[in-house]
Amino acid sequence: MYIRIERDDKEVFTLDGSRNGTAEWGITEISGTDTIENFIYTAVPAVGDGAEITGERIPERNIDISASVKNRKRNVLERRRALSFFNPKHCFTLFVTKGEVTRWITARIERFQCREQPPDKHVFLQTALLCESPYFYSVDNYGRDIAEVKGCFGFPYLSAINRGFKVGVYNFDKKVEIENTGDVETYIKIVIKADGEVENPKIIQNDVFIRLLDRLISGDTVEIDMVANTIRKNGENCIGKVDRQSSFSGMVLYPGDNTISFDADNGDTNMKVFLYYNLRYMGV
Repeated sequence: MYIRIERDDKEVFTLDGSRNGTAEWGITEISGTDTIENFIYTAVPAVGDGAEITGERIPERNIDISASVKNRKRNVLERRRALSFFNPKHCFTLFVTKGEVTRWITARIERFQCREQPPDKHVFLQTALLCESPYFYSVDNYGRDIAEVKGCFGFPYLSAINRGFKVGVYNFDKKVEIENTGDVETYIKIVIKADGEVENPKIIQNDVFIRLLDRLISGDTVEIDMVANTIRKNGENCIGKVDRQSSFSGMVLYPGDNTISFDADNGDTNMKVFLYYNLRYMGV
């Protein structure tokens, strides 16, 4: 196992599970990366036995890490570095690698301890982390271009044929199939770039859509963030121009195959539409 912890100011702290690893700190114990909980709410029925399930949710995740300095000669230096790094005033991102798989999760420090030790002992640390979201995310931020032109060959290209042939295929269907191979549903960020005039651009998934009642001109960019439930045009908030029948909550990538398409009242061929998303997992 290898853990890379990145602080919100880009400072980095590493730990690994091997004495021969490159990190100065060796992991002695870790919990919470492969455990998931489910809070189930029940009510006692007026008649009959048992209970009635009224709701359920997956709560925040707790991760506890214990580690020690591999080289006792670095006890003092590494203890000072750890005390400085694990500052509760900061936010942290944990990148956890097991085998060939790396996934990340954001966390805050609930408790940290790193006591002094005699020269013949290894300094060790203990930290308790609270992860607001229980899910681990894929490192890759997958991107798809709905309005893509699929190339048929590359340049330079020498051809002996003297008749026409395809150099690229435009996606006239204006839709793309996305397979969510994660453990649970996930949310997307949509970027619309205008190459010309576009009137009232629209993104559709199944029976729901998000439609912006506005006219775009060449160079305009619209960002629709399903995680933060925001929509911005050229960096400025434009939520007030969204069609009232639009649904942010309905635009979800469920596990398995999903179809997303785009349209506009006019100028749909001037739209470039990009989708970005991270897969979400129960553990690593």
